[in-house]
Amino acid sequence: MGLNDTPVGERLNIGFFGCRNVGKSSLVNAVTNQDISVVSEIKGTTTDPVKKSMELLPLRTCNYN
Repeated sequence: MGLNDTPVGERLNIGFFGCRNVGKSSLVNAVTNQDISVVSEIKGTTTDPVKKSMELLPLRTCNYN
């Protein structure tokens, strides 16, 4: 099943947890090979989407929350 064919309830949910300003958003960008999260050297300026659907191969369709 592809991204548009997989029901939301059947998608793998992935979350990154940790202290502020340790590189979580940079890690998300590296794992997805996309600029999903805007990152900055200035503390408190990083922004993340509430939810992003993607396909991570060889895993499956998943949501980043």
